[in-house]
Amino acid sequence: MQNLLSNSILVGGFFMAISEKRLPGRRQYGNWKDEYQAKLMDAADAAALIRNDDVIMMPGGTCIPHDFSVALSNRVEELRNVTICLGLALKLYDYMQPQYRENIHIETPFVGPVERMCLEWKTAQYIPVHLNQLALWMDCRKPNVTSFVVTPPDENGYMNRSCFGGLVPRRAINRCELVIVEVNSRTPWLVSDDLKIHVSEVDAILETDADLVEIPDIPITEVEKQIAHYIVDMIPDGSTVQLGLGGLANAIGYFLRDKKDLGIHTEVVQNSIMELMELGVVNNSKKNINRGITTGTFCVGNARLWEYVDKNPKFWWTEVEHNNDPYVIGQHDNLISVNNALMMDVTGQVASESIRHRQYSGTGGQVNFIWGAHYSKGGKSIIALNSSFTDRDGKLKSRIVPFLPAGTIVSSSRNDVEYVVTEYGVANLRFKGVNQRIKEMIRIAHPHFRDELLFQAKRIGWFS
Repeated sequence: MQNLLSNSILVGGFFMAISEKRLPGRRQYGNWKDEYQAKLMDAADAAALIRNDDVIMMPGGTCIPHDFSVALSNRVEELRNVTICLGLALKLYDYMQPQYRENIHIETPFVGPVERMCLEWKTAQYIPVHLNQLALWMDCRKPNVTSFVVTPPDENGYMNRSCFGGLVPRRAINRCELVIVEVNSRTPWLVSDDLKIHVSEVDAILETDADLVEIPDIPITEVEKQIAHYIVDMIPDGSTVQLGLGGLANAIGYFLRDKKDLGIHTEVVQNSIMELMELGVVNNSKKNINRGITTGTFCVGNARLWEYVDKNPKFWWTEVEHNNDPYVIGQHDNLISVNNALMMDVTGQVASESIRHRQYSGTGGQVNFIWGAHYSKGGKSIIALNSSFTDRDGKLKSRIVPFLPAGTIVSSSRNDVEYVVTEYGVANLRFKGVNQRIKEMIRIAHPHFRDELLFQAKRIGWFS
């Protein structure tokens, strides 16, 4: 119960002043269960702890604390200049609405549908950062509050930061003056040292039974099936594979079913990886490090995936700073990295996050895994894209262009690009001259545009 007159809140049967320290300092209790009960409060009380000018660090996806976010929305008009750092929100909360841009502002390193709306409303700004540098970003941003979903505690009082916890740097948590956790019994326990947090390390505990948002498998298109066939042929038995999100990743997962002894070291684990593990296609038996174990940072999927990863010793989860370190990635022989592009120019520049000035997603870990594949003995870095798309007017357009549209962000430099795959074939650009690259890219472009691409290349002066 909030008591605004006395500027205090009722916690564990005692009123605690919040005017100075918000909550009493963390202290020793007889046992963790007593401490848990003492720190237990409702969402409104937790939201009452937030002050003007706070910088709040949250994870993304299913680990954004739902009840706390609703309660924070209920008092958004009382707040000014609060910043929330998060990414890949799965729900639109009221505090994200355009009328509250002066109250709460969002900073995000990755853009999904919710963040795209917020960017249009000017309630959010995109932070360009490689995912393995999230901890460095937080070092610079210096959040003073953090809030995230955790599992119920184990017999020793440790909770687990679960599906997206690897995107919240531990060292940033340790620096926060206020740590608010939302205990949800529906969230899975991921086997990890990085993701543990003890009851004694937090300041406020909420309990919820809110449903986790499930992300259904994206349907596989015929074009994605064709691209996947080319990519699967490039993956030898015994390779270690990194896959992203979406229909193409699902298609590759489907066509990998005839492979043997595959390993997984990836940023995101989704249902297609679970299915390959269930079939025995992925057994991680040939990995140089973490042999026998699938390694990743976060997981996205549905209830079946959460049940599968829950306390599953076949997985090992680490924070993204470690998992996406190119030198860690490169320790795996035959590391095959597969990432998507929205558009590419004929020299090999990759646009994976924006077209013109519109931000669609983020750089994510693409560059991390491209470099990791370069460091890997026998590694391959693959960029996949559909050769064409149909615009709003029903007109067919090429995704391979002479030069990227003005304002389009280059996510990956042409210096780093190795293989490019469309439904029309595979182009190897690594250490090729510009003229050779252009010929290779035109060869895998949609046939309707090949003559025009060649004409433009000659007009620009790349060919005589």
